[in-house]
Amino acid sequence: MSHHGVAPPERERLHITISTILDSRDHLLLVAEEGDRLIGMCALVFSQSTWSAAPACELQDVLVTESQRRSDVGRNLVEAAEEIARTRGCSRLYLLAEHWNLDAHSFYRSLGLAEKTCLYFERDLRPGLPQEGRDL
Repeated sequence: MSHHGVAPPERERLHITISTILDSRDHLLLVAEEGDRLIGMCALVFSQSTWSAAPACELQDVLVTESQRRSDVGRNLVEAAEEIARTRGCSRLYLLAEHWNLDAHSFYRSLGLAEKTCLYFERDLRPGLPQEGRDL
């Protein structure tokens, strides 16, 4: 994660988050394994979209181990995610990719995902961090 400019979460916090995901009806984890090794994963987050007036599925954290990136692991994960989203009545499957992640862009294009252009805005809500651009 550090190559993304993000510090990984503490192990205990990550375990709690994964437990919460596993207990949630609106969040799924898909994993790809080879023997007893985890070689890929992605997360699906389901919500109701006012934009499309229908359920939608956000695909998050599509990760494949480096040694498996030119295999069908990523393709199979995305295709499985799409099938689950269709089964749950979603009108859209969408994801975000960092602007610099050109390999991911090529991969998603190769799967037939339509490229959309938008700006992504966020505010870090963790306590103790400065809130840029706000008079608090």
